[in-house]
Amino acid sequence: MSGYGGSPPPGWQDPYGGSQGWSGDPYGGDPYGGGAYGAGYSGYGYGPPGMPTKPPRDANTVAALVCNIVGVLLCCGVLSIPGVITSAIAMGRLQSDPESARKLTVWSWVLFGASVVFGIIFIVIYIFVVIFAESNGYDSTY
Repeated sequence: MSGYGGSPPPGWQDPYGGSQGWSGDPYGGDPYGGGAYGAGYSGYGYGPPGMPTKPPRDANTVAALVCNIVGVLLCCGVLSIPGVITSAIAMGRLQSDPESARKLTVWSWVLFGASVVFGIIFIVIYIFVVIFAESNGYDSTY
């Protein structure tokens, strides 16, 4: 038997033991193409394959988790700690609730961005304080 529909090969026995093709077929049609439905109709037995579902992609979530961990390790990431937490929760929800996982991943990227911005502001302020202290003659070593 090639493809979908058509009739079964000669000598084939119906595994469901009836002339209806399979149990529960109220019209008595053959799910393999013949019978009450007419030739070429596959009935309930075999239809064309559906579109395969694509699994949720977790590369964005993994990247957010890694970036937030690096942000924590580089000391500019007080806001990266909640970013790590939200990305970890998003990774746990990828299979069960992809929409929630996507929202949590976006929030973890926002927290990472805010952490980087605050880190840059902190470094700029620190540099200005050091330059101001040296220009006014303050000795920073005791």
